Amino acid sequence: MTTGHRTAPLIERIDRSRLMGIAAEWDDLVSSSPTGSLFMTWAWIGSWLATLGDDADLEVATARHAVDGRLLGVAPFHVESGRRLGVRFRSLRLLGSGPAAPDHLDMPVVDGAGPEVAAALWDTIQRARRWDFVDLDGIAAGGNLARVMLRRRGDADAAESIPCPYLPLDGGWDQVEQRFGRSHRQNIGRYRRKLAREAGAPVGERLVVSPQDLEITMDRLETMHQSVRLAHGDPGAFATARLGEFHREVARRMLAAGRLRLWHLDVGDRTIAAIECMRFADRVSFYTTGFDLDWAAYGPGRSVMARAIQGAADEGATEFDFLRGDEEYKRAWGTETRCDLRIRRPVGTRGRLLWAARSAASPLRSLRGVRRPPT
Repeated sequence: MTTGHRTAPLIERIDRSRLMGIAAEWDDLVSSSPTGSLFMTWAWIGSWLATLGDDADLEVATARHAVDGRLLGVAPFHVESGRRLGVRFRSLRLLGSGPAAPDHLDMPVVDGAGPEVAAALWDTIQRARRWDFVDLDGIAAGGNLARVMLRRRGDADAAESIPCPYLPLDGGWDQVEQRFGRSHRQNIGRYRRKLAREAGAPVGERLVVSPQDLEITMDRLETMHQSVRLAHGDPGAFATARLGEFHREVARRMLAAGRLRLWHLDVGDRTIAAIECMRFADRVSFYTTGFDLDWAAYGPGRSVMARAIQGAADEGATEFDFLRGDEEYKRAWGTETRCDLRIRRPVGTRGRLLWAARSAASPLRSLRGVRRPPT
């Protein structure tokens, strides 16, 4: 095996305490990985481990340079228990995945280390075989994990494509705005003028920069988001106390890391819309939003989205990522589309029997059934 250094790496499994011990190295690894993403940063992973994954059954392996000990790659997984058709089963999943439904996930491996490192990490994880299914959702197409999972003929049959619309920001805000649908662009201006004319108090848009403003805005965002989603019969991204705790912890850590882009639209001292975005490298990703239903006639959700996109363009980002879901409203912003993957596969005799029983009782969900936190 070579890694670009002509030296085989040292591969070892690590427990939770040792995983926490590599937090200081984690973001450097993710930043140096060709498929590094926002949802692989320690702000996300650490928040998940502290909240939704506080009791997770981890399966993690690291690869280090045999001479200088540098971290070359990580295989970040956990084993999750479930029940279907009255039968308990276990699935291998990525750290940070689950109800928060992150996108663009991978096994981070430093650029130039070679595909052998990713293969060695995956093979190390596979030796445990403590699960009945592999269920990897939102993985980067063409990344390390996709390559090792789809390396055998026929493997692609287990893969579903997940469309992830995005908006290129080249040319700056003036050119970006021209990509919007004409009526969409006109409506943004019309709604803004109407709000300014009829609000009865000063209208302002503000980016959260302080911890105090963060806590207030996240509380307001949760209230507005849940009101909108429940009105549409959806449980919402803050459906449980644990999800609410997770979202707040992510926002705190992203703010501390300089990655949070949390905008709010105010009328006087009342926030009528908010949007949570986060930045990694040259990409700003839209995650969650909400607006006050009492102000729906003024298009506050559309206005705050436009402000977030403009803010991303103004700060030099090259892309605004709408993440998974091919909802029609995203196309109005002039988006293009890439795809992530969801790869599911049975493991062992028990897994194959359960897979066959599940398929017979209920065909695999279509792409539209792949879960994403409501926006």
